[in-house]
Amino acid sequence: MKIGIIGAGNAGKTLGSALAKQGYPVMLGSRRPEKLADWVQVENADHTTIFVGTLSEAAAFGELLIHAVTGRDAIEALNLAGEQNLHGKVLLDVSLPIDFKDGRMSLFTSTGESLGERIQFAFPESKVVKVMNHIAAGVMVNPNSVADGDHDLFMSGNDGAAKQAVSTLLQQAFGWKRIYDIGDISGAQATEGLALLASRVASALGHGMMNFKVSH
Repeated sequence: MKIGIIGAGNAGKTLGSALAKQGYPVMLGSRRPEKLADWVQVENADHTTIFVGTLSEAAAFGELLIHAVTGRDAIEALNLAGEQNLHGKVLLDVSLPIDFKDGRMSLFTSTGESLGERIQFAFPESKVVKVMNHIAAGVMVNPNSVADGDHDLFMSGNDGAAKQAVSTLLQQAFGWKRIYDIGDISGAQATEGLALLASRVASALGHGMMNFKVSH
């Protein structure tokens, strides 16, 4: 399965590198793909399944897409990727509606909405699945680095088959053990808000290699 990643920041690069090492053909999309030339050369010293291109090229390339553009540029990046390239595809969304002021993180969405919902509304023919947005990129791709993987993910989206596809990918590629389906895309309100708590906990710990566990 070919995977297109919209966004080539830390999360996009980390996810792309880890997926390529697992044998998935991956293309990272960027507004300035030429800036990734040195990075992809290093990556391809070990494997040859990772490529770079424009946002629209990456979206067209992927059979499954990952959206990794955080902040107020998120929906603009998807518009540049092209609605026709998103049509009918699973869109694994790890983005966050975050602003930083005086060193503190806040959400720019209003009460009762999320960026995940905004994305689904803007691109109704795509199958948005919100997951992993509250954890560091290093934890996304290596859950066993925290408590031997004994912690949890929370996933939301309107399409059951899309959520199953994402769950299977995360289990097979990265080794995630427990992924809770918390319902439709409105669940993104909860997980995007959870990122605020995660950032405070990470600050108290002095590092971001942490996550939450459900005990019952």
